[in-house]
Parts: sequence; structure tokens; C-alpha cells
Amino acid sequence: MKFKALFLLLIAVACLPSLFSLAGSVTAQNIAASKAVAALNGGETRLEPAQKFAKAIMRNDFDEAQKYIDKSFVQIPEIRENSPIRGIQLVPSPEKGVKILLANFYDEGLKGERLAFIWELVVKGDRITRIRVLFDGANPLVDEGRLFREYQLKFKRHVLVPTEFPFKITHFNGFVDNNESLEFVYRNDELNGFFRVKAFPIVGELERYKRKDDVYYLLKDGTKALYWPNFEWGYELRFQKNGMQYTLAIGNKKMLKAKFKAEDMLKIANSMV
Repeated sequence: MKFKALFLLLIAVACLPSLFSLAGSVTAQNIAASKAVAALNGGETRLEPAQKFAKAIMRNDFDEAQKYIDKSFVQIPEIRENSPIRGIQLVPSPEKGVKILLANFYDEGLKGERLAFIWELVVKGDRITRIRVLFDGANPLVDEGRLFREYQLKFKRHVLVPTEFPFKITHFNGFVDNNESLEFVYRNDELNGFFRVKAFPIVGELERYKRKDDVYYLLKDGTKALYWPNFEWGYELRFQKNGMQYTLAIGNKKMLKAKFKAEDMLKIANSMV
């Protein structure tokens, strides 16, 4: 067991340089067709299941990848980031019938590549019978930055984003609307919770949103914030800053495996101003 763990560590370290130089191709020795093999197959390449699977993952073609796994027992692991995959390498394991798949993302912020994930593939016959995640380097907040830049370029507006969160972020999604609104949704699947930030140009004073039991607070820079203490489905705070209105919400209160209060919402809002 210690030997296997050491082997996997050495593989990950040794393969990083070659991973970063692949830039869009799976390792030549595993995937690229040799002329001899192609000739024997009437000009078509004959690949093993792990190689076919790797090529499909490289193309982000999960329907194709499903063809090479035993669907009765295997699920393809979730890739929790939308950055393009720029390189995949298959490395033999000391164990018979086992391959190690290493992949890297192209990171716009780094203007280069970084390790995305390492999966262990067990192959029997013409199917992959087990996939085990050895390393997950996905960063969901990379997608947040991409959406933020898209909004700024499209509408020429500056938007505030949080640096404090109510829980560890495992997933992210969001969208930009044509009405100049921007929505970020951060999730934590273990807590069964989401945290949403919605930003849009101010269309009215904050007072128009006040309900009977809502409470005013001041953020650290003196900005007025409105907290909804009796929201049945979650926790909500609103504020306005530099021509934009922000609505922060944590939910769904009925299913969420944690409790929050006004101070938690204020801490998030204060990280934005």
C-alpha cells in the first residue's frame, strides 16, 4: 500500500512538466495513432478503452465517454470547473489492468495550465469497471471570475463580489441577463445549501423594499443595509452601492443543514464594500 501511494505521488510530480506541454493532445504513446497500427486497421486507429475514454473526456464528450465504462457500477466523476481541458496523460500503474489518468486545465488567470484531476481507472476487457478520484484540483471560483469579467466587458459596470462566504464553496454557477443583472450562485452540497448574490442597476430607493419586520443595519463603510429576519425560505440582506443594488441570500432554510443570523449576512456584505 505504501509502495502504491509513493508511486502515485512520483507519477503526479514527474508528469507535471509533460502535462503542461501537451496543450490539447493526449499522450502520444497512449493515444496518437502509429502508422503501423492504423494500416492494420484499414487506416483506423485501434485504441484501448482507457485511451478512448481519455479522448472523449478531452473533447468534453461525456456521452461518448459513457460507452467505455461499465454503467452498472461506474459513474464518471464530476468535473467541478468549466475551464477547458488542455491535456490528458495516461500512465501505467504497478497493478495489472490499472491506468492513472492525469488532466490539466487552461487557467485564464494564470495564462497557463494547472493540474485539474487525477483518476485511477480499472480496466477489464473492453470496459472501465472502476474510477477512483485521487486528486481534484477544481476551483469553482475560477468560473466566478470569468462571469465577472464577462459582465464588466458587456455593460461597463463595476460589480462588488464577496471574499467571505457562509460555507466552503464546492460548486458555482451564474448568469448575466440582458437587463444588466448579474447572478452568482455558490453551493455546498454537504450542507445542502446555496448562497446567491444578485446585482443589478438601482431602480428605486432601498426603503421601497422594506417589509414590516425588516431591520436596517450599517455596513463598515456606512452603507445602509436591509435585513429580512422572517424570510421563510432563507436569509436575505439588501444594500445599494455605486449605482448597483445587491441582494444576498442563503437558502433553502427548510433543507439547509446549518443556521445563520444577521451577523453572518453582515460579515459577507462587509467583505464586498
